[in-house]
Amino acid sequence: MKAPKTRSVSSYHLLAGVLAVLLASLPASAATWKSKASMPAARDGAAVESINGIVYVAGGYNGGDTPTLQAFDPTTNTWTTLANMPGGRYQGDGAGVINSQLYVAGGWTISPPLPNNTLFMYDPASNAWTTKAAMSHLSACGGTGVINGKLYVTTGCDGNSGYRNFLDVYDPATNTWASLPGSASAHAGPALGVINGKLYVGGGQNGVTGITNVLEVYDPAANTWTTLAPMPTAVQNPASVALNGQLYVFGGNNGTSDVTTVQVYDPHKNKWRTLSTFALPATLSSSGGVVVYGLAFVEGGSSGGIILTTNQYVTFTPSIP
Repeated sequence: MKAPKTRSVSSYHLLAGVLAVLLASLPASAATWKSKASMPAARDGAAVESINGIVYVAGGYNGGDTPTLQAFDPTTNTWTTLANMPGGRYQGDGAGVINSQLYVAGGWTISPPLPNNTLFMYDPASNAWTTKAAMSHLSACGGTGVINGKLYVTTGCDGNSGYRNFLDVYDPATNTWASLPGSASAHAGPALGVINGKLYVGGGQNGVTGITNVLEVYDPAANTWTTLAPMPTAVQNPASVALNGQLYVFGGNNGTSDVTTVQVYDPHKNKWRTLSTFALPATLSSSGGVVVYGLAFVEGGSSGGIILTTNQYVTFTPSIP
């Protein structure tokens, strides 16, 4: 029998060198944020969603409330300005997409300095907005999720004293709203995401303990809320996305300053992790999060009071937590 071939030490060194080069050429998704073309105008508190691979950024604050709608195409790295919303809005309830149409509920205006109860719908096919049925109350500082073709909207503030824990659902088939049970805690400026048909709402301001780390989940099938494991870091006005069955929370304000923290919640384990290797490049709050082509994008926001035009994304390498 022939003896197996052996490689010299120098051969192993050569192979190790080649491997190192190959690893270095791989996408630096671990711990690396990347920037794309900046937004045409700085703004925070905008409503952000995606339709068919295009990112839509509606409204926001840039020294005043703006009705601007702009779209970003990641494949061409370009922005397009589209039809204005019927009115300027900022720090609203986020956005949702149903049947490839964009819904934006509530939001503050500068004059009068109050939230609104409006619901605007944008159709990309016609580049036109339609005003839909109004909510039964003023609404802002909340979040929006879509479950089974319906829009679930939380309200964190309604312009009156204190903070709110309202939850309402909109049915586009009938153009009607219905009130649902409120969460145990108020969440003004929360992290929010839909995972497996349930609405996860965490953090924000509750008016009792201040900025809270409480995480709750609403189950439409049972029509009930459940309190889950608290967030490691209590934040208000973070960006958030539901990605790969987990809730990712980017930045926010901890009551003293904006932070770079990235937190992720696993609903299967009811467990949070702080991803230090994915920390934001700079402190950030009041930005919008969205998933496009499996990538988590974070749009605009502010850092230390400076309103930004940033358009950045991060990729997450799958791993067993």
